[in-house]
Amino acid sequence: MADIDDQLQANTYIWSQSTDQITISFLVPENCNRKDLDIVIEQQNVRAGLKGQEPVLKGKLFAPVNHYESLWQLEKISTSPFSSLTTSPSLSIASSYALMSSPNHSPNSSMILPAPALTESLTNDLSADMQDIYQQAAALGSASARSSSSSIADDSLTQSPMMVNTPPTEQQQEQQDKQQDKEQDKEQAESARQATKYRILTIHLEKEREGMEWAVPVSKGLKSDFDIDVTSAYHLGGWFETRMADYQNAFKYYLCAAERNHTKSMMKVAALYEIDNPQPEGKTAVYEKDPKKAFEWYKRAADAVIESSGTSSSSGPDPLACYIVGNMYGAGSSEAGIEKNYEMALIYFNRAMNITAPRIDNEFGILEQDAEIPKSALRNHGPHSADERAFTSAAFQTGLIYLYGSQPEGESVRSVTHVEVDPKKAIRYWKEASMLGHAQASYNIGIMFANGMGVDQDLWQAGKWFGRAIKLDTTGKLVVPAEVEAVEWDANKEEVEKQKKAAAAAAAAAAAASKVGSSSKSRSLAQEKQRQPKEKKGRKRRSKRTKRDDDGTLGLIIALGSAAAVAGIVYFMYNRAIKKID
Repeated sequence: MADIDDQLQANTYIWSQSTDQITISFLVPENCNRKDLDIVIEQQNVRAGLKGQEPVLKGKLFAPVNHYESLWQLEKISTSPFSSLTTSPSLSIASSYALMSSPNHSPNSSMILPAPALTESLTNDLSADMQDIYQQAAALGSASARSSSSSIADDSLTQSPMMVNTPPTEQQQEQQDKQQDKEQDKEQAESARQATKYRILTIHLEKEREGMEWAVPVSKGLKSDFDIDVTSAYHLGGWFETRMADYQNAFKYYLCAAERNHTKSMMKVAALYEIDNPQPEGKTAVYEKDPKKAFEWYKRAADAVIESSGTSSSSGPDPLACYIVGNMYGAGSSEAGIEKNYEMALIYFNRAMNITAPRIDNEFGILEQDAEIPKSALRNHGPHSADERAFTSAAFQTGLIYLYGSQPEGESVRSVTHVEVDPKKAIRYWKEASMLGHAQASYNIGIMFANGMGVDQDLWQAGKWFGRAIKLDTTGKLVVPAEVEAVEWDANKEEVEKQKKAAAAAAAAAAAASKVGSSSKSRSLAQEKQRQPKEKKGRKRRSKRTKRDDDGTLGLIIALGSAAAVAGIVYFMYNRAIKKID
């Protein structure tokens, strides 16, 4: 199925399916008409595109279709609520399909970038787990040019050119001139692309077996396995990779599309070159791990030029590719043969931001005003879309470069180009990232305010940024420094101070009351101690008297007992004498 972030484009299609139908859509120039189109729908094969140009859709279908009931639909140029419908050859069938909404012509990447890491390392290690190739690609070279216990996140300007304050060497100047020429070519191509208007062409394929789920629209080429359009080759590569775990064939199809300028396939090829590819004994690997080739394909995707409809599958540079290439320049890689070059890193980070910023719904212009950022302009969640993740991550790295400059302490390998330290610019980039919900960016701005780096020291502002960071942090790893108190973003400083004073006064009163209570208790204890010896003496005297009384009573009892005993003996002797007389 089409990726979530896919948008309609002129050189590649998107598709979906229901229980009885496959729907495929792509863009064609607005001025083209029926005679300019080459569309053939057969029971097992399909071909669609502009005449004389490479088809947007071509190959053997995944399963047979009822080609008599299948049709294609071209969006009308007018605002009429009716769309023109044309069936496959020699048929004319009425349809109730609704007019589709206007397309979004912006190029877009379907690569999924993981949520920005709270600490981004300089390593270029790539996980061997192949279950999510997108995350492997995104994780490649993830990183700041530096990391520290209080690492600082990044915030990007929508239109923020790289700032270099040192005259470049002749070699660097030549490299910059070439890069500027490429940028100008891209801008011209983008202007031409934006000037071209498009409309939607939709193909409806009726499944012959209703209820059957298709894995891909096209399962193989027409005349050969690779006689196929680039989008279908990309989808087939994904099918072999994810469903069949056949990375050899996946690589073949990805490479087939990548060599024809399909940027998503370039990213896949680069990612596969980044990982080991062990093979069973006796089998030859189609590809082997090669960091240099991986970087070449990432860079090719980042440098892709937007082409006109039908001439190429390229829709311009991929923002994730720009981010990855920027990271690799920022970190350097001996395996890939890349020197650490902060100037080049800034170029690619800014390109990633410039590509994605127009597609992000946010008002960065608020930062131009020297005022508090309103809470309504701040996201209360992390970056959601691929564009937002690419933007915030690129801005994160840009801010780090400007914070430390090209000669940070503690680094043994330095950048071959020079970038001046500019903490104010770093804060500006981080603010833009924070507006989109980047937790680490918010935290690092708090660090800057707490330490007076690039701004006047302000613990209140630091507390606000820390408070925002903690709310956005989903890992629980961010900790507010003990010297700063985190506060709500819309908290009022005067009110908070009043509350603190009231709380302090209440605490003091409680302490005073507690002190008075303690004094009374101390006096009571002292009096108790004074009474205890007297009571003890009285108890002793009473004890002695009681003992004497008890002794007297006992003596009396003993005496009475003795008298009774004597009387008893006398009475016994008396009775005995009487008996003898008788």
